[in-house]
Amino acid sequence: MNAFRTLVALVAALAALPALSLNHDRVVPPLAPGKFTVACSNLALDTARLAALGGTAEDYFEGKEVNGVRRYITDILAQPQSVVKFDALVPDVRRIYPQFAGALVTHVAIVCHPTPRTNPDPDYALPGTAGTLPHMQPAGAAPRLLTRSEHLSTLGLPVTGDGNAIAALPTIVYSHGLGGSPVGKGYIDVMTRLAAHGYVVAAVFHADARFSRVRIEDLDGFLYFLANFGNVAEMQLMRPVALKAMTDTVLAGGFAPAVDTTRIGGFGASLGGQAMAHLLGARMTTSLTLSCGDTVRDPRIRAAVGFVPYAGQSFLPAFCDNQEGAEEVNKPYLALSGTSDTTAPINLMRQALNRMGSSRYMVELRGGEHELRVEDIDDLFTWMVTFLNAYLDVRTDPTAMARFIRQGGVSGGRVDELTVDVHVPFASGNGESLALEFYNTDLQHYFFAAGADEIANIVAGNAGRSWELTGEAIKVFPRLPADTFTGVAPVCRFYGAAAGGPNSHFFTADAPECELVKRSGGWFYEGIGFYMLPAGAGGIGCPDGWLSVNRAYNNGFARNDSNHRFSTSESTMAEMRRKGWAVEGTAMCARP
Repeated sequence: MNAFRTLVALVAALAALPALSLNHDRVVPPLAPGKFTVACSNLALDTARLAALGGTAEDYFEGKEVNGVRRYITDILAQPQSVVKFDALVPDVRRIYPQFAGALVTHVAIVCHPTPRTNPDPDYALPGTAGTLPHMQPAGAAPRLLTRSEHLSTLGLPVTGDGNAIAALPTIVYSHGLGGSPVGKGYIDVMTRLAAHGYVVAAVFHADARFSRVRIEDLDGFLYFLANFGNVAEMQLMRPVALKAMTDTVLAGGFAPAVDTTRIGGFGASLGGQAMAHLLGARMTTSLTLSCGDTVRDPRIRAAVGFVPYAGQSFLPAFCDNQEGAEEVNKPYLALSGTSDTTAPINLMRQALNRMGSSRYMVELRGGEHELRVEDIDDLFTWMVTFLNAYLDVRTDPTAMARFIRQGGVSGGRVDELTVDVHVPFASGNGESLALEFYNTDLQHYFFAAGADEIANIVAGNAGRSWELTGEAIKVFPRLPADTFTGVAPVCRFYGAAAGGPNSHFFTADAPECELVKRSGGWFYEGIGFYMLPAGAGGIGCPDGWLSVNRAYNNGFARNDSNHRFSTSESTMAEMRRKGWAVEGTAMCARP
């Protein structure tokens, strides 16, 4: 009983400690417009030929049938030799590509990019409801690319090295929604706004109608969907095929000097968001019986954003049964989903996200439907650019991840809320290693193992067969680092089975708390588990650029079953709170 009373007193003392700040705790203002002048590749149309063939320009952009003939943008190009055009080789797998297995399918793309302020090329207004291409590249001319000198000076940075060299920029592989086009309403604006923020943006004219005429907004479309699912699936599978081939083409052509191949990301809307998941590793449902098939992947894409991303319907998830095909996604993914979206239901995307093995995030747009509204634009751009900078510019902009770590919402416009946030640590450096989290299905306890040997033993079942990895991890220092990170301190490790205590481990980087637990009598001090940066005193939390490692407690002292969970994820902490755990705040700080 003495150990139990001591444990009760310890819990009361720990509960009295100040709760410190968590991650994603700031509502930030919308990003200001980008600073760069933008130009786009040639897409001049032959309006006389368009008039002769009939239909609208949008019909050709989207691959629709005109006067009984299936059309594509290649039919109305004024200077076809000057556009970004390529043939995408479809995998020779007739089971999932029933119409085009092994074929070469022609695609056209458009590239928008930062350009010198002195670019004299005129804008080009596309016909119909399409937008305007700023400073469109003239036929036969090379693209006017930005120099390092102008790039750095525009950002307010000192010019180093060869200022006359072409600036190597982060690049976005861009995929529009079902039945749209890169120059359709809203899409070209997204492209040019991204380019104004310093990105090269390359987008395919998917022309979905060439492969399937599916629409799921009405009953006729739904019945077609069921009767022609093979063609519908092929249409979805064609997107990653085309996107990867487009990237190959861009890297082999005149835009190649402007592309930093180590900083390629992706953006997709609706089906484009689904395509991004496939490029990052997700498998796809290829039959009404939920068969699971591989898609084309592109390891060059390091992170991707999906806006109202499509993840299937309740009767037919996009990523196989129970979205298990999403488990192979191995790069960071951010989903911005509308809570009132019936075309791409948010719960299906959340299920897929929670299956991913990579860093994953979901921003819920309150009341958002399946469209890009004016009130969503600032939210989209602020989240998208901040996220992409964090994961693409981790080496070149050390403050990018620091900004993303603290961002929890965007002021003004529609209410937005980050409801999934799981960060998988970057590759270890500076003497760091990973501590992996395990969950015991019998005890319903969590435990962080930091040593490679201990992790291997648990995985091998030597600590019992009930332990399984949760997929969460934090960076730790197995040994006290040199002067790289000032303030790093020992993390005390305790085991609660001694003297009748709970069958659980406890960690603390706070020296006074460590001494308090040592005196409790119910916990055995096992020594220094690893080293971490302690959380700041008085509610200061963690410095910018560090993740708060937050602590939740299961309130188990009354039954002598105390257990703590440590996580850098706010959504994980929210889930523990819903399960009745007490969230105690920040316990220590970790490098991302």
